[in-house]
Amino acid sequence: MVSRMARIVHMGKLGGYAALLDGALLEPDGRILWPSVSALTEALRRAGITPSDMILDTRSPAGVRPAAAVSGPAAASPRSVGLPLAA
Repeated sequence: MVSRMARIVHMGKLGGYAALLDGALLEPDGRILWPSVSALTEALRRAGITPSDMILDTRSPAGVRPAAAVSGPAAASPRSVGLPLAA
């Protein structure tokens, strides 16, 4: 039997937890966002999905300060093929 393992993600700005399986958001018990890790892991187990022990955190390590504005040539540096970098 193959066990499926979901990644748990702390959605920093939303203030809750979500689960990803193969890059797609899961909806255990019809919900996407959960208030706690324990509630989410219990719902995943009921659905037959193993939750990961590691939690990905989407909060910025620098806090909630806005990023500095970029202007001029640094905003879109050309790559070797002449295309601008993706933002």
